[in-house]
Amino acid sequence: MQWSYLLFGLRDGHPNVMQKLTWGPWTGKGQKQICAGRAVRIQLARIIPIEAGEIVAQVFERLTMYAHRTAGEEKPEVEHPLYQVIEQDISLPPKWLFGLKPTERPVLFFPAVGAQPHLWNGLKNPRSVKDVRQTANEIYRWLTAAVPGVRHMPQFRRVLCDYPAELFKARRLWNYPGTDRPTSDDKRIEFFAETLAGLMMEISPATATKKLTRWKPPKLWIGEMKEIQTHEGT
Repeated sequence: MQWSYLLFGLRDGHPNVMQKLTWGPWTGKGQKQICAGRAVRIQLARIIPIEAGEIVAQVFERLTMYAHRTAGEEKPEVEHPLYQVIEQDISLPPKWLFGLKPTERPVLFFPAVGAQPHLWNGLKNPRSVKDVRQTANEIYRWLTAAVPGVRHMPQFRRVLCDYPAELFKARRLWNYPGTDRPTSDDKRIEFFAETLAGLMMEISPATATKKLTRWKPPKLWIGEMKEIQTHEGT
């Protein structure tokens, strides 16, 4: 799931909470009117195995803003933004279970990133291993610029920078989605996400993509929060 999120971000970008802000309609009678803007985006998720399955402990950032205006005014007055951190636990259905050991507690992060579609194109359409190496190094620089803490996670640099030949050859596998159908590019993202996840565990692309082909992890970054079940605070 981590690589799936990052590769979708590489191609399409993931907006920050301010960019996701959506304003509602103006309300109020008479001269005074008010308008509210809200946005929510996920920041982190920890997968926790429990006796009955697995839960996801999610951390969201919520932004609320209000604007006031007097009837007839063109420029409203906007209040200071209110940022909140909201925690929410959800149970995973059987089809989405990660199959974790009791001691495993992986953390997934969901940074706002700018799209770099030329790097995605370079990863899926290289002419040589050298091209893959250059593109993967640029992807690593893109990632560390967005998430400086990745520099302290050597597994990300290793998987992006130490396996150019494996990434180049992966496109020749029988299960690589090479068609021009509208959904094929999304499937290519999932294929490379599985490949990179496997290489992180020192598993070959052929084995990783075969084992993960029937498992579709939940896209936790898509959709709105469900009912708040835990803690809410600033």
